[in-house]
Amino acid sequence: MDQETFLTLARQLMPLPTAPFHEHWVIAAVETFAAARPTLRLRRDSAGNLLLLYSHPRASRAARLIVTAHLDHPGLGFPQPVGKGEYFFEKLGGVNLAQACRSRVRLYDPRRAASQRPQLGHISGHLCQREIEGFVVRLQPGATLGPGAFGMWNLPALRRRGRLLYGRACDDLAGVVAGLCFLDELIRQQARVRVGLLLTRAEEVGFAGMIEASQSGWLDRGAIYVNLECSSARAGAILGAGPIVRVGDRSSLFDPHLSSGMALLASELAKTKTSLSFQRKLMDGGTCEASVLHRAGFRTAALALPLGNYHNQGAEALAPEFIHLDDAVGLVRLLVHVALQPGGLAQAGVRAGDHLTRSLEARHLRHAPRLRETSTS
Repeated sequence: MDQETFLTLARQLMPLPTAPFHEHWVIAAVETFAAARPTLRLRRDSAGNLLLLYSHPRASRAARLIVTAHLDHPGLGFPQPVGKGEYFFEKLGGVNLAQACRSRVRLYDPRRAASQRPQLGHISGHLCQREIEGFVVRLQPGATLGPGAFGMWNLPALRRRGRLLYGRACDDLAGVVAGLCFLDELIRQQARVRVGLLLTRAEEVGFAGMIEASQSGWLDRGAIYVNLECSSARAGAILGAGPIVRVGDRSSLFDPHLSSGMALLASELAKTKTSLSFQRKLMDGGTCEASVLHRAGFRTAALALPLGNYHNQGAEALAPEFIHLDDAVGLVRLLVHVALQPGGLAQAGVRAGDHLTRSLEARHLRHAPRLRETSTS
């Protein structure tokens, strides 16, 4: 996959307004993507989560590889009028409160097109109303809101500066774009694989969509899941140093065999002409959907893109998030490489374990005689 493929899809999806429970425009774009590719099968569960499946008729029967990402970004929702020109909006997802209270917002009518000119407002207060935390938003004079309106921060939707891609919702629309690029490349190659892409709703309010998907019996328990997330670079990663093989998050460690297999495949790919760079990190700045899957008993690994200005927190004010294009392209290339491996990620994990065993045995053979010769007992 080349950079232009990623950028083309990014320009289609990442400017779309989205928030927890308000992912409809991104979902419509994904449905359009799937409709243009007849080999994809699109499923939807009762919670509105999407599952895109690609199965080549001559694929091996190795466990299906399913990549996951979420469709939302922190925002504002469910407005209630509180005074002339003022509305109370529920806070949907994490944000720096001090910066948010000095910020302007863009408000969208879900009954209109995504390309609509949004209403503008500014935060005039932060409060809890009947145990719901939110903000009072004052609209511009003469503005009104329709039912179901929701808000995002008044930030540039998408902008490229050199090797950096800035957006108000990189987390996790950049992950969605990476997942679609992964499917697109395998379809282009007519690869003999069985893969999927699970896209979940309302992650930012506490993994609502993924919890429902993991508990409803809708997901394939024989599959291997790889969560894609944009994770704060403040947790120890470096932008531009490659995608992250994420071994865990703040809440849990993921399947160690799959993580080892992912690292082994990344190392092998790095030795080829692609010269892939990658990082292997815990990334404990937050919790991601991989923990939901792991705790529900699914075989789970994770990859991440290092993210600047996590949840739009800038140095002094809310600011666009940003990722490095090299990291994004490398992540897709790694995913495709994993999908094409005979035996899949599980077999790579076995190889990684065997490699470690042989290394330990060789060291033991080398050093055990000297240990016994120098023993004082």
